[in-house]
Amino acid sequence: MRKSEQAAQARRELDRKFEEAHLDPVVVPPRSGWIRAIRGALSMSQASLAARLSISAPAVSKLELAELTGGITLAKLAEVATALDCSLVYVLVPNATIEGTVRSEARRIAASTLGYASRTMTLEAQDVGLDRQREALDRLSQELIDRGDLWRDPLRGWPAPRSIP
Repeated sequence: MRKSEQAAQARRELDRKFEEAHLDPVVVPPRSGWIRAIRGALSMSQASLAARLSISAPAVSKLELAELTGGITLAKLAEVATALDCSLVYVLVPNATIEGTVRSEARRIAASTLGYASRTMTLEAQDVGLDRQREALDRLSQELIDRGDLWRDPLRGWPAPRSIP
């Protein structure tokens, strides 16, 4: 199996997993944060959680604040999860399907590449029709996907900057 086929299969498999996971209810954490929300639902005081973690009650307050501000480490969050009889699940949830993200990036690069060629041809009175432009865009997009190097800056050899909508 070619590398591009393996990547396409991996995209389909991950997209299927995310679709089946139904993560919508947990993507947005509670306003108070997961630690405080679960601790409260368990009717566990900060002092009790502190004892389970072998830290002081004010340190639990700092942990809860650190979670809200993004300053808690995954290791510490895993430790707190264990103390709350929970499992820490670490996941990056794509904003769109992975396949959609790859196709979108390929189209962006292809459009940028072909846009330059199209402008040059128009200046030289060699303009191509809209249908042929779409075909060329689709063909170049697929070639970029098959090559598997969408995320590299060809001039520098490292990931290209990407504007985030």
